[in-house]
Order: sequence, then structure tokens, then C-alpha cells
Amino acid sequence: MLWESMAINLYLAQKYQGPMHCADAGVLGHAAQWSFWAMLEVEMLLLHILEHRVLLAEHARDISVVERNELLLKKPLGILNGSLAGRSHLAGDSFTVADLNVASILAWGKIVRLDLSAWPNLKRWLDACLARPANARARAVGK
Repeated sequence: MLWESMAINLYLAQKYQGPMHCADAGVLGHAAQWSFWAMLEVEMLLLHILEHRVLLAEHARDISVVERNELLLKKPLGILNGSLAGRSHLAGDSFTVADLNVASILAWGKIVRLDLSAWPNLKRWLDACLARPANARARAVGK
């Protein structure tokens, strides 16, 4: 039984011949690389910002946690921005599970009003990922 969302997404992308299927082993490798990278380098930092800007009661929020995590995010966001220079997708030539997994984590940045102006490639890519019709449909289901 799979229970980790990234593992589930990678499994489903490979099991079914849909738009996120990675027929090429190299594309699958890059998809896994970016998915794990986002979990290890970005997810916890954004989660702490989300907690201290939105989720915690006002009296429990600590602005220093937000400032620290925003500072720590600069390096991984710079790496992602550089990798997206001249590219529309993280792995291969079309939208893959890599884009889905990484964008799903970075979407928290939108919720916490993270300023992405210093990373224009990342911002362009994330906006395109979040503008996909499937994302709008998924968000509508949750309402």
C-alpha cells in the first residue's frame, strides 16, 4: 500500500498511459529527482511559513520563523529558477509528474504571498502550472 503523495503520483504516472506518463527512463529519473528535491529542499520551509502566516492563531505566530525560512528558500528557489531558464517544464518537453509534484508544493507560496519576483523563470513556470484546467477542476472539487 502506498501512502506518500509523491510516491502515489509517480506510481500513477507510470501505471497509466496518460499525459504524465514518462515513457523515457531519463524523463522518469528527472521527474523523481525534482519531486524528491522539492520535498527535501522546499516543502518544510514553505510549511513553516504557512503555519506562521496563516494557520497558527495570531498570538502563536512568529515573524522571525517566516523571515528565516524566506531567507533559506532563496537558494533552492534560485536553483529551480536557473533550471527553468529557457524551459517550460522540469522533465522532458511536456508537463509531467515532476511539474505536478513540485508545483503542488510551491503553490503554498501563493497562499502565503511569497514574493517570487526575484525568480522570473520559476514564477512563469508556476503560474503556467497553476493555470492548467486540471488544477482548476481539482480545486473546484475541494470546495
